[in-house]
Amino acid sequence: MVRRRRQAGLAALFVVLYLLAVRVLPLPELIAGRISQLALTGIGLFVTVVWARAAVRARGRMKAGLILWSIASLGWAIGEAIWVIDGWRTGLAPVESVANAFFAVTIVSTPLAAVLLVGRPSASVRTLFDALMIGTSLFFVVWALILGPAYRSGDPNVGTVAYAVADVVILSLVLLLLADAGPALRTPLEISAVGIVVMFAADSAYAFESVAGTYRFGTLPDLLWLVAFAIFAVGAPHRSELRGVTRLSDGGRPRAYLPYVPFVLAFVTGVTMQATRQELDRVLAILSMTLTALVVFRQMLILSDNRRLTRQLSALVDDLRFRADHDALTGLANRPRFEECAEQALLPGGPGTVSLLLIDLDGFKPVNDTYGHHSGDRVLVEVARRMTAAAGPDDVVARLGGDEFAVLTTADPGALADRVLAAFGTAFDVGEEFAAIGASIGVTSARPGSRSVGQMVRDADVAMYEAKRSGSNNVVTTGLAV
Repeated sequence: MVRRRRQAGLAALFVVLYLLAVRVLPLPELIAGRISQLALTGIGLFVTVVWARAAVRARGRMKAGLILWSIASLGWAIGEAIWVIDGWRTGLAPVESVANAFFAVTIVSTPLAAVLLVGRPSASVRTLFDALMIGTSLFFVVWALILGPAYRSGDPNVGTVAYAVADVVILSLVLLLLADAGPALRTPLEISAVGIVVMFAADSAYAFESVAGTYRFGTLPDLLWLVAFAIFAVGAPHRSELRGVTRLSDGGRPRAYLPYVPFVLAFVTGVTMQATRQELDRVLAILSMTLTALVVFRQMLILSDNRRLTRQLSALVDDLRFRADHDALTGLANRPRFEECAEQALLPGGPGTVSLLLIDLDGFKPVNDTYGHHSGDRVLVEVARRMTAAAGPDDVVARLGGDEFAVLTTADPGALADRVLAAFGTAFDVGEEFAAIGASIGVTSARPGSRSVGQMVRDADVAMYEAKRSGSNNVVTTGLAV
C-alpha cells in the first residue's frame, strides 16, 4: 500500500509537470503539442514495461492476461508514435491506417486481458441486465456527445464511430467483469478500471473535438490520455500481490453499484443537455426510455433476490434451531431440549401428573463390537422410530446420549412402558443378520411444582438400574411424589 501511494504521488507529479510544460509555460502551440505527444508515447511505453515485468513474475492464465495488457499498451504507444511523426510539422494529422492498426491492437487486447485477469461473469439474468444498463448508459453519452452531432452534420468519419462504439463495448465488459471479480488482483484491476473510464472520457473528448474540428496536439484529450496511462502505471501488480497466487477466483463479492456509475454519467449528460437547451433527438429519447425500463426491471430483480435470500436465511435459521434442540443421528430431542420441556411441564399450576421414563438398551454394546458403529447407528435410528411410534402425540421422546433414551408424558406411564417394551419384541436388522435388543426402563412421576427435573432424573436413573439388575426387558416404577 505504501509503495502504491508513492507511485501515485510520482504519477501526480508527472501530470503536474506535463500541465506546466504544455498548458502553463508560454511555449508555441506547435512545441507544446510535440511535447504532449512525446509524453504520451513515453508513458505508453512505460506502462508496457511495468505490466510486462509483472507478467514475468506470474503464471498460467494470469501471466497471459498481464502479457495481453502490456501488448495493449504497446499497441497504443506505437500508434501514438506514428501519429506524432505524421503530425510533427503541423501539430495535427488524421489518424492513418497504420496507426489505426496499432490502436486496434489495444481495442482487441484490452477486453481479452480483462477476461483473463478477472474471470468470467456469473451467468444470471441480473448480470445480463447489468450489461445492458452499462452498455445503454455509455451509448447514451457517446451518442449525445459524438455520434449524434456527427450524424446530424453528415460527418462520414467511420473511424470516429468505430472508436466510440469500441470504447462502449470495452468499458461495459470491464465494469461487468469487475463486478464479479474474485479477490485475486482486485486492487490493481480496480485501479486499472478507473484508468479505462478516463480513457473512455479521453476518446470521447477526442471524437467530440474531431467532429467540431477543434482538436490539436496538447488539448484536453491528450491530458486525459496521459492521466489514464498514469493510472495504468500505478495499477500495475506488485511482486507481493503476485506471490503465492496461482489461480484467479471466478466469483467474488459482487459490486452492485457498478452498473449505476455509467447510468449516473448518462443522467448527468441528459440533464446538462436540457440545462443548455439542447434538444434530445429520437435516439436519445429511445435510449432514455430503455434505461428507465432497465433500472425498473433491475430493481425488481434485486427485490426478488432479497426475498429469495430472506427465505433461505429463514430456512437456515430453522435448521440451526432444529440442530440445536435435536439429536443429529436420530432426530429426537436432545438432553437440553428434553430438560427444557420437563422444566416447563413441572412448573407449578400445571395440569395432571408428569411422568419420566428413562430407557437404557440391553444388548446394544455387542452390536457395536460385532457389526461396527455403522450397524449400531442403524439400530439407534430404528429404536428412535419405534419409540416415537409407541409414544403419544403429546409425549416428548429424547436421546440423552449413547444408548440412553427418555420419554416425558402426562399419560399413563405404565401403559406407555408396556408399549415401549413391546416395540423391542422384533429383532433389529444389523446388515447381514438380525440382533435382539432389549430395554430396561425406570419410571418416576411427580405433580407439577413438587419436584425438580434433576430429582426426577436421579429417581428414574436409580429405578432403571434396578430394572437392569433384574434382567432384560424390565420396568421399575417409583412411587408418585406428592
